[in-house]
Amino acid sequence: MSLPGQPRPLAFQTFGVPRRIAGWETRRPMTEHIALYGKGGVGKSTLTSNLSAALAEAGFSVLQVGCDPKGDSCSLLNNGDPIPTVFDLLREWGEISVDAVAHKGFKGVTCVELGDPFGSGQCGSSEIARALAELKRIDLFGAIAPDFVLYDISGDSTCSSFYTPIQQIGVQRIFVVTTADFMSLHAANAIFKMLDRYGESNVPVPVGGLIPNSISSSFEESFIADFAVQTRTRTMGRIPRSLMVRQCELYGKTVIEASPLSNQSYFYRRLANQIVDEAASQPGLSAPMQPEELRAWARTWGDRIYALENGLVTDGAAI
Repeated sequence: MSLPGQPRPLAFQTFGVPRRIAGWETRRPMTEHIALYGKGGVGKSTLTSNLSAALAEAGFSVLQVGCDPKGDSCSLLNNGDPIPTVFDLLREWGEISVDAVAHKGFKGVTCVELGDPFGSGQCGSSEIARALAELKRIDLFGAIAPDFVLYDISGDSTCSSFYTPIQQIGVQRIFVVTTADFMSLHAANAIFKMLDRYGESNVPVPVGGLIPNSISSSFEESFIADFAVQTRTRTMGRIPRSLMVRQCELYGKTVIEASPLSNQSYFYRRLANQIVDEAASQPGLSAPMQPEELRAWARTWGDRIYALENGLVTDGAAI
């Protein structure tokens, strides 16, 4: 499907398609588990779905696991429609199976939604952890045997009960999706704190980097890049702000599916390329800022914005 006014896609015409690396199966026979965290509202689910679509169109087998209680992580891979969630099935039947929870979406992406947990009053992560344990119990990952498993996880899931399951499942890399809003970066710092705190007594899960999303200026890029330096991590890719994303969401599609020839689709494919190309690399451990360090850092950027807004500098020197 193409959006109204978009050219009909031709075979092999889309640019920037990730490369399925020769010898991939020999070099990395194991499924790679990747978690994408982020504060609510940063566009994490949309980015994750477009990343899954980009990997799938390149020939990789992809499983996307939505860990949000709303159960809508995979909707853009399924024409905007919801799918039965793990918790819904557990409430109704008391058990789950691979056939019941796994649904094929765009380009064969396998979609699984955990859904709304039972245990109100508890840390929501504890119930999410229980659902992930159920997926492991039914051998979902062995039955599907994907190249990549992408977990779409709310940045609020930072209590200890969530750390152990993602470690036991074998998450090799964590990416944090962020906008240039301070509260989004504040949430990213909280995620780094969680990884640092629970990694001390467990095998630490390394951070692949920050993924800047919905970026509208070079200033915002610099803002996030400096935060990455301060927390000893890096940025990976860059997704610009675009009405194309919203338009495709209204059609219940990813940009990769609905507008495969658009410039916006290129940025998702480029991100997929980076993740594939660096699969064999060893990501590092982040170093979260302490509260007073974070506030001091934020004030320095407030001063830079003041200088720009009041004409004290005009050539970007404040950046």
